[in-house]
Amino acid sequence: MAVVALRPSFVGAVRGEALKLSRQLSFWLTLAGGIVLLAVIVLAISGASGLKEGLVADPTAWAYNMLAVFGTIFQIGSGIFLLLFGARLIGMEYSSGTIRIAYARGIGRLRLLLAKLFTLAVVGVALFAGYLVVAGAIVLLIVAALSGSLDPVRQVTNEFWADSGRWALVQGISMGMAILLAAAAAGVGRSLAFAIAAALAFYPADNFLNILEILGIRATGHDQPWTAISQYQLGANLNVVLNLIEPGHHSRPVFASPLAPVDATHALVVIAVYALIFAAIAVSRTVRPDVLE
Repeated sequence: MAVVALRPSFVGAVRGEALKLSRQLSFWLTLAGGIVLLAVIVLAISGASGLKEGLVADPTAWAYNMLAVFGTIFQIGSGIFLLLFGARLIGMEYSSGTIRIAYARGIGRLRLLLAKLFTLAVVGVALFAGYLVVAGAIVLLIVAALSGSLDPVRQVTNEFWADSGRWALVQGISMGMAILLAAAAAGVGRSLAFAIAAALAFYPADNFLNILEILGIRATGHDQPWTAISQYQLGANLNVVLNLIEPGHHSRPVFASPLAPVDATHALVVIAVYALIFAAIAVSRTVRPDVLE
């Protein structure tokens, strides 16, 4: 009788990666910390002056302000969360040596990487869905408390709801980039410490580069090559892409933006190129490691 070697399935690999995340105390503590921070921010918002007057005067403008506030909170929070635990989920295999055990059991290198990325994507979707429910409930409670009813919600224009859909799309892009960046950082460093440090440092360094470019313009008296460099930075293009795809351009970038105007096509192409680079790094380092594992 022939003996068939059983290999781990993709579904089983995803289940295993999900268990690794769910059994990390830091995973749940970080989520709890995010909820506490959100509660503090909500208290600050509810005590802001002119909140009721703004709602009564222009519900749509008020809604855009709420989207800007809560949208920024999610973009920063989800980005940090996915960068941290994405780098941890992939990098921990190299630091602990368990990557060799996984390969010895027959799971393919790419299958394991894809299982990790898929698990992180599911976590990102769950974060987004949960945040929508919580933030939506908070905003509705604020509206009810200020106006005594939900009538202002019905007065919000269709343009706002369309822009909310565009905001959701950009959040998906942002979370996807965070996951790919974490995978690339883990692949390059092949250690937990390097993966976390590199992943978390990328966007702050990218924003700081924008400051250096401004100083370069002032020091040299020339716009080039500084403005051209800023037009091809990942963080700067991610920060402005929502404003560029909105017909009314209501959103405003919170962090660094290109020092010269770019259009939506340019921003999306730059983001796509970075995504391909991160994916290529992660895949190449997985398929062709430094040593046989």
